[in-house]
Amino acid sequence: MSFYFPPDKVLEEKAKAKLRKILLWRSFIERWEPVSKELQWIIGGRPNEEQHHKILPDYCYNILDLYKRTIFKGYTTISEAIVIKDKERAATCNTIKEAKEIMTIDWEKLGQVFAIGERATMFFENEAEQKLKQDSLLDLTPAQDDDIYNLVFGDRWAEKQCAEIQSADPNKPLEEIIERRLFAIEETTKKAVPDWHQKALEWDAEAVTKFHKGVSKGSAAFLDKDGELTGETKIKLRDTYEFILISWPEIDEMVKAKPAKTRNHLWDWLRPFSYARWIELQDLEQLNRLCNEIKLRLKSPGAPRKSK
Repeated sequence: MSFYFPPDKVLEEKAKAKLRKILLWRSFIERWEPVSKELQWIIGGRPNEEQHHKILPDYCYNILDLYKRTIFKGYTTISEAIVIKDKERAATCNTIKEAKEIMTIDWEKLGQVFAIGERATMFFENEAEQKLKQDSLLDLTPAQDDDIYNLVFGDRWAEKQCAEIQSADPNKPLEEIIERRLFAIEETTKKAVPDWHQKALEWDAEAVTKFHKGVSKGSAAFLDKDGELTGETKIKLRDTYEFILISWPEIDEMVKAKPAKTRNHLWDWLRPFSYARWIELQDLEQLNRLCNEIKLRLKSPGAPRKSK
């Protein structure tokens, strides 16, 4: 049990004020986008690794590798499930007979892919709203809504995204473009399992059996019946990992600082969030162990150098 248990309201307010300052400097989405991009690369099997340009500090990739082994253990990519041997013929393929000649399909893996997507869609449709209500995030005043928007998105990111989205279809209102894109993704995901079930029927009986075995595995591999991530229980410091992932800009500055920053500096920076119990770390000793595990390359605290 921590020496600052139960959580103190004053400590929580200090943590909130610091987090607000952090997110006003760089919004949550600006921090999370590169993390999300590299997570997709990691769980996709690190394709073209030699040519891949890493956009995050090295320690982030070690955390993302852990996520791949736990939360995304059941995830597989379409490229793993479907191997196309002749891409030119695949572009004009119209029959199952032709498909069998130019591609191999791992029907179990394919079922997992689509089931995970379908389960995630169900979460956002049926369960996400309830979770937001539980956290009182659907009962905000207009001013609070604006404040949350600035912290999550920020004007800089929003303006960039709006320009990119609207440049693709300049004659349409922005809201219509976004709604159409989201609806298309949702419809594609919903239709994937029944559409590929029909293709499996046409392929052969064994394909149907394997496909539905994969669907069953995929449904349980990512989210459980309560909408919780099934692999979370295997991550002991989940809140800490997530916090230092979104704090990569500040930690990267510490790593590259001259003179070099130490783990003491990082602990001092994390301390308000520890005292508010937003992260599991309670002292510098725990932070040292974590840094060793994820190879966060800050100088270890040591004795002062002797003067010559």
